[in-house]
Amino acid sequence: MRPVNSGMPEEREYRRISDYGIIGDMHSCALIASDSSIDWCCLPDFDSPSIFAAILDKKIGGRFQIMPTLDFNSRHEYLKHTNILKTSFLSPRGKIEITDFMPCHLKYNQHITFGEIHRKITCTEGEETIKIHFDPRLDYARSETKITISKYGCIASDGERSVSLSTDIPLHLNNVVLGSISLSKGESQFLVLKNGEKETLSIEEYESEEKLKRTTEFWQNWIGEDHYKGLWKEEVHRSELVLKLLIYSPTGAIIAAPTTSLPERVGGSRNWDYRFSWLRDSAFALRALVRLGHRYDAEAFFRWLTKSGYDRDGAELKLMFGIKGETELLEKELNHLEGYRQSKPVRIGNEAHEQFQLDVYGVVVDAIYLYRPHGEIMVQERWTLLKSLVDFVSRNWEKPDNSIWEVRGGRRHFVYSKLMCWVAMDRGVRVAREIGFEEDADRWKPIRDKIKAEILAKGWNPKKRAFVQYYGSNQVDASILMMPLVHFLPATDERFVSTVDRIREDLATDHLVHRYKGYDDGLEGREGAFALCSFWLVDALTLTGKLDEAKRLFEKLLKHGNSLGLFSEEIDEESGELLGNFPQSFTHMVLINSALKLDRALREPRDRT
Repeated sequence: MRPVNSGMPEEREYRRISDYGIIGDMHSCALIASDSSIDWCCLPDFDSPSIFAAILDKKIGGRFQIMPTLDFNSRHEYLKHTNILKTSFLSPRGKIEITDFMPCHLKYNQHITFGEIHRKITCTEGEETIKIHFDPRLDYARSETKITISKYGCIASDGERSVSLSTDIPLHLNNVVLGSISLSKGESQFLVLKNGEKETLSIEEYESEEKLKRTTEFWQNWIGEDHYKGLWKEEVHRSELVLKLLIYSPTGAIIAAPTTSLPERVGGSRNWDYRFSWLRDSAFALRALVRLGHRYDAEAFFRWLTKSGYDRDGAELKLMFGIKGETELLEKELNHLEGYRQSKPVRIGNEAHEQFQLDVYGVVVDAIYLYRPHGEIMVQERWTLLKSLVDFVSRNWEKPDNSIWEVRGGRRHFVYSKLMCWVAMDRGVRVAREIGFEEDADRWKPIRDKIKAEILAKGWNPKKRAFVQYYGSNQVDASILMMPLVHFLPATDERFVSTVDRIREDLATDHLVHRYKGYDDGLEGREGAFALCSFWLVDALTLTGKLDEAKRLFEKLLKHGNSLGLFSEEIDEESGELLGNFPQSFTHMVLINSALKLDRALREPRDRT
């Protein structure tokens, strides 16, 4: 191998959201484009200030790229059943593979991480010259990042934070750190990015090969706990691995997505920070993981929930938390960043943490109820939590709220919120009777029945022939597709069947479904079709016995995932492109649930629904 000269960095355009893969260690992660550029990374944690943010500003955000000097074709893929990403470059002179991973493993049943990104460059054919572009911009590029070249690489620091890059490849500073080297077939080089280091170490000291082996075993052993062999095995396994990756291992919190401000419509202002744990998202993700046999992750979530999930005096749930249990998530705008493809503003923090959302109570109580057969007996701590939440709903269900969609146009009596209040009361009654607390069951049952009667009376619009978005509305809302999934009404009930028809007419374009339309949610601009709601439509068709139609829509939805099987929050109904924060845990969760439900239905006799 031999070093070669390299010139100034070239201009690089924004990549499509679907162009990215993700690596991580269950503390943080990095988004890597198919040209091997790390365009988003926050260290040491998911919600830490970014080190690389070219995905939000191509000029000043910062990136870390390794690529051949000649024109090339590239593709990336995951090593089988892992979150280790391999990018392959084919040029006229040869073939280069870059293997990216963040090392982690289990030791004495403890999750071990290092705050490192390892990048292995291997020449597998011919001879190839590769170039390095290392341009960290610490603290969301708000502060000045100073770089010093050292014996084993370089150090980047802004006075408070620092990262090191260790490598045997010669580096030099020319506004950014640049380097090049030629590799022949069979030769390889490692680069290691380490968070918090103020000096570089010899590359050998990082034991990259050993960490690659242990990290591979960690992911493959975890996915090996799942015995699903259904029709969409690979898609389900990839979604499982995404959900596992988005768990913050020190607390068990599951983040909604590892990014901030990727827009719901390019050029629009609906850009939010999703690097937090919504109880709703976490509870739904828990349902998917439990069904696939990952009991440990469910227990970790419940430990986190019972420690920080609610105010024990008033039993009022915070709908979202920081990954360490923080409750103050002040929303700010980073006006110095232009945003993904000029989609401003870029936000950190999330104002929605102050909202009142009743549906989250039903989701959490339902998670406790569903997990019951898979875990230990209903321990006192868990019963205390459930009882407090159900009692809170019994006192507050008649209040308006901001709904599952976190609208900023004022509180209303949203039908989905009332539906999930019914779920909380219903599951509370069931659990209380199971464990012998008849007095609680008798106290809750009349309230449960009253909520149901009110939904059927006020949530149903006879002219529209549908359950509507909120009491008195003339518009439908895709969240109503959840009715049979939570066993409020059978899927064959004519009112639900009619509601599905209206949702398809008003909100859907074939397989793509919007959350709602024509409602002033207090926000400017439009959004794409919602992947979550699109999979809910598949579930509704599955439950009503329309299996051929459900399968057709499901497989069309799968095609919207990128080449790695990753999904964002939304889909542009015109171009089919992914929109919103990426990858989105909610989308991967519902993909798993839809696949399991549809697969089971297709294997059953057709006269059963």
